[in-house]
Amino acid sequence: MTKKVIVDIDGVVIQYPFPKMVKNFFGVDISTQAIFAYDLADVLGVAPVMINTMFREQVYGKANFIDGSQEVLQEWWDKGYDISIFTNRIKYMGKLDLLKWLKDNDIPFHGIDVKGKGAYNYHIDDSPGKLASTMSEVKLLFDQPWNKRCLDLKNQFIRVRSWQEIRKLVG
Repeated sequence: MTKKVIVDIDGVVIQYPFPKMVKNFFGVDISTQAIFAYDLADVLGVAPVMINTMFREQVYGKANFIDGSQEVLQEWWDKGYDISIFTNRIKYMGKLDLLKWLKDNDIPFHGIDVKGKGAYNYHIDDSPGKLASTMSEVKLLFDQPWNKRCLDLKNQFIRVRSWQEIRKLVG
């Protein structure tokens, strides 16, 4: 049976320098540790439209891969795993630009699941809310400062801190 994996991009496959992005757009210095929630609008106390504008202006660049992410995804591709992308980027880039960006950055994938409604064996994300909303069998919460305070009341997540851990869990 083919393993079906759904994976988020930002904060899981690639890392953005969020403090630098905030500095460039808002002119404010913050540390990564100051980002206490997944939603930057809540962290900064600004309207979501401002965060959307900031992302729209800054997400088109070259990918800054999290150590091991590209290699593991390529291993899964080579093994025939079905890899889907589940990302908020689609609202900033649109589907065609997202497809182009993924291909330009050599991120292997079979499709984009806009709503995360498919049936998957594994879901890897840094957003507890997105993880909780899918029907995935195994939900891997990629450790980031903004999700450290997640209480995981239903004990549904396995917290992972690296792609080496993910490789061991998924295979």
